[in-house]
Amino acid sequence: MIRADVTPHRRPTPLPALAALLTLLTVTAGLLWATPAAAAGVARAAGGPLRTAYSHVRTTVDGDVARTEVTQVFVNDLDTPVEVSFGFPLPADATVTGFAEWRDGRRVDAAATAKDAAEAAYDAAADRGERAALVGTEGDRFRMKLMAVPPRGSRRVALQYVQTLPALGGERTYVFPADDSTALPSLLDIEVRVGGDRPVLAAEAPNQPDARIDATAGDGRVVRLSRDREGLAHDLVVRWREPAEPLDLAVRAVGVPDGAGVVEARFAFNADPWPEIRAPRDVVIVLDASLSMAGAPLQRAVEAARKIVAGLDPADRFDVVLFSDSAAALGDDLMDADRANRALADAALDDLRARGRSDLQGALKLAGERLRDSQDGVLVLLTDGQPTASAGGDPFGLSVDLAAFARTRVVLGHFNYPGRDHDLRALFSDLQGRYVPDGPAGEAVVGELVALAVAPVIEDLSVEVDGAVFAVHGALPSRLPLGAHVRLVGRLDGPATVRVGGWLHGRRVDREVALDTPVADGRGDRGLQVEWARLRVAALQAEWQALDDDEPARAALANEIKDLGTRFSLATRFTSYVLTDSLAPDRIKPGDPEIRVHAPASAERVFAILPWGEVVEAAWADDEGLWLGRFLVPRGTPDGLYRARIFVVTQGESAYRGALFFRVDSQPPPFTLVVDREDGPVAGGDLLYVQAYPTEPRLGAEGTDRIDRDPLDLRRLTVRLGEQDYTLSRVGDAEVWEAWIPVDVPPGTHTLRMIATDWARNSVTAEAVVDVE
Repeated sequence: MIRADVTPHRRPTPLPALAALLTLLTVTAGLLWATPAAAAGVARAAGGPLRTAYSHVRTTVDGDVARTEVTQVFVNDLDTPVEVSFGFPLPADATVTGFAEWRDGRRVDAAATAKDAAEAAYDAAADRGERAALVGTEGDRFRMKLMAVPPRGSRRVALQYVQTLPALGGERTYVFPADDSTALPSLLDIEVRVGGDRPVLAAEAPNQPDARIDATAGDGRVVRLSRDREGLAHDLVVRWREPAEPLDLAVRAVGVPDGAGVVEARFAFNADPWPEIRAPRDVVIVLDASLSMAGAPLQRAVEAARKIVAGLDPADRFDVVLFSDSAAALGDDLMDADRANRALADAALDDLRARGRSDLQGALKLAGERLRDSQDGVLVLLTDGQPTASAGGDPFGLSVDLAAFARTRVVLGHFNYPGRDHDLRALFSDLQGRYVPDGPAGEAVVGELVALAVAPVIEDLSVEVDGAVFAVHGALPSRLPLGAHVRLVGRLDGPATVRVGGWLHGRRVDREVALDTPVADGRGDRGLQVEWARLRVAALQAEWQALDDDEPARAALANEIKDLGTRFSLATRFTSYVLTDSLAPDRIKPGDPEIRVHAPASAERVFAILPWGEVVEAAWADDEGLWLGRFLVPRGTPDGLYRARIFVVTQGESAYRGALFFRVDSQPPPFTLVVDREDGPVAGGDLLYVQAYPTEPRLGAEGTDRIDRDPLDLRRLTVRLGEQDYTLSRVGDAEVWEAWIPVDVPPGTHTLRMIATDWARNSVTAEAVVDVE
């Protein structure tokens, strides 16, 4: 039997600033070598993947914006130092907003800087043999290189990114892709908190029946999932519903101290207010049957195609284009969606098998020939977005006649990691994309694709923001189909009005919301400043890319992007992260928190994994006959009860032996001091009655059994009068402490000081004035 104990916890005490080894954390895209990367992040050395001791994902959703932090601890089990490559595929519309590393239990966050300077700093540190990291984004991927992980050592890193979530009819979805590697984490913890201005009506995690979903304050939801020695068998999909109007205009603004505020306007086409009106439409389904779609992706794509065809109205026209090594259409042109032609399409999908390469260009050519003259066309792409044939030397160098799709909506069912559809989104600027996850969650996405394929469209859409508003950014299409939304973010100096207009089924659509001048109220900006900066950087980078021959203009744009990346800590085309550790890290000292594990002395190794990912190695203590490890709590850790997991290694096998709990406490005990004396001074030599009790009662209202707080955490309670300390004693079971204090001080005015100290060594003082005759 193994028993694990922990000593009472206290906050680490900061040490004075000392000269320290200069360490650098920088970003680049050009020096990282590509490796197959798992969604949860895989660290690889030359000999293969490193062991992942701990993975933690924490996501906070506020309205349409999801902020995710992925923390990973990976361990080098070799006897030599290794250089590590780390990869993570970013979701669509995601921007890296931070990177951090832990040094001796202390989190050190990176700061953005110019990329060329960051690369030079990394190279110099690597040449000196110093610990360094090179971090950046490469298209849809986050990349990192660490120099170097010591033998039998570990590194803990954290990546932060922000993304905008799609919505359909008041339903939103967050996806964290499954880990496809063999290097599964020993421990995996995921937490997704969903909230915002509107209540969450219902939430589910359809792929993970063991996920726990709880309500939170403010009508939100929190989804928690923990796994030991196994990853996610399927993508983590969190789906929830919020109340929404069919034509929903939502506007919010926040004040910013010493600067212009930020306004966000979002107009969503959630439902058709006049569903009885339906115009005929032309639908072309392009389905990828290449080898990369083999298995579940092709099965789900065929399912989506069948349901789209089945949902067509007889007045509609359609065709189906299948492609692998080459592309072929079902009909010679668009066909009426009558029963016979729908049955023909169904039969063509019956025996479809994945094979060969991917001629996406040929398929788009056939689709364009059918939709060129359509006034209300819909192109449905069901693919993993990996063209490998008829595209020349560049697999994404597609030559597509976009004029053929001038009046066509493009709906994408994407069967690859979220975010790996950048090239298709660049080709079709108004594309409506849905990532189709694996597992049961994919079934609901198929339903969304069916709805989008036959969705009505708001024509001639306009969104105007009038008033003291400037630097407004965001895409504004002229046509908005059902399930899509428009989102604009700008700076605001005074009152403003947001107006939306357009035509739906020949009927006028008008919405309007007025805004007062936002005031900074101390509650923060809810991330809207970063959202504005992300959109502005995207617009500037697109403008920079379009200016091929104007070097002065490109230089001016690059400088502004660098400034935004530096101010808002964004990874951009021109900015990276650089980190220097100018202060000595905290050192573990006797008296810091201890983990004490009763395990055989013959064990090869005993270690604990703390909730924030740190691996604590224990050492055998002969004098106590147990394994002992010390650790620090990172600054900023919220107060509360935490769990650490204990592992014991014997004969090369690592076994989980249980958990221990400890409390992080930074608050002093709340106490009130009362001195019982008659009005006027007291005489020297008299006894003074002193009483102390908690400022906040523990029990609830009289006559109830409710407890409003934990049992009182008190180690010692003393009072000092003059140079003498006196200890107060508890009165029975009551939360009252008392003492009779001798007045052994000379005449005059004196201060009676109480000091209450808890087991975490937090203390509070209270004073009373005593006049002595």
